[in-house]
Amino acid sequence: MSLPNIPNITPIITIDREEALTMLLASIALEEMGLAHIINAEGEKIQYVLNTEINKSVSIQEIQEINQGVERVIRSTTKLQMLLQEKLENIISLIHQRPQCSEPPCSCPTEPQGKPDCILTGFGEGCLTNKSDIFYGGIASVESSVCPSCNQGAPQSLKYTLCKKGGSQVISAILLAIPESLEVYCPQKSQPCSSREEPELLIIKGQGIMAIKEVGQKLVQCTVRFIFRFWDCGCHAKFQMTICNSNPQFNHNSGVVSVKSGNLKKKCR
Repeated sequence: MSLPNIPNITPIITIDREEALTMLLASIALEEMGLAHIINAEGEKIQYVLNTEINKSVSIQEIQEINQGVERVIRSTTKLQMLLQEKLENIISLIHQRPQCSEPPCSCPTEPQGKPDCILTGFGEGCLTNKSDIFYGGIASVESSVCPSCNQGAPQSLKYTLCKKGGSQVISAILLAIPESLEVYCPQKSQPCSSREEPELLIIKGQGIMAIKEVGQKLVQCTVRFIFRFWDCGCHAKFQMTICNSNPQFNHNSGVVSVKSGNLKKKCR
């Protein structure tokens, strides 16, 4: 019995090992963006059902059925997230050294080095404040598990996502940091917290794979450099992400974003 085949197709491609790894990381970014849209759609579904101005005669049973459907979707996306995490860890294990970038050195401002034994974990999101950025007014979220002093076998990750809605138009982007490129510093002095507070600053520098998707446009992706700053202001927190690349499309500055929700925390050992 012969193996099945597809006639008249000869898939011949020429890529090196680094390009293959980049494509695999980009595929994870695509799946993460898809999951983000699915979860957002489920949230809008609940908002629509609970909107009394639109649905004035929704029964308790119908609300329960909607809630059960959303719960099933969330469970399925959680399982897929676990598979994506395993896939990411397998790809990372194949990367033995930093990728060589063809773009010129990043022009992002440098920061003084400080205490490196810092940890940033959790999730946080807020509204972008930089009026000159295309994502101004949108939502920026950070999911971090960065621990330089932990065991070498412990996975480290930094995911940064962007989403902006303008009527029927939606622009989204995602950045997945390359763990081997991460550098963490904790300078002593920091801003922009008020003078009444004693803020603590954490800086993460590195490289990552960034993908951008606009309505009606193809997904574009590239290897970028970034600097992420996190201010622990005591009762609240703020962050700023600066992304640099020779392609202006991938340049990004979030401005100082106040964390409105989440549990993003900084610790020093």
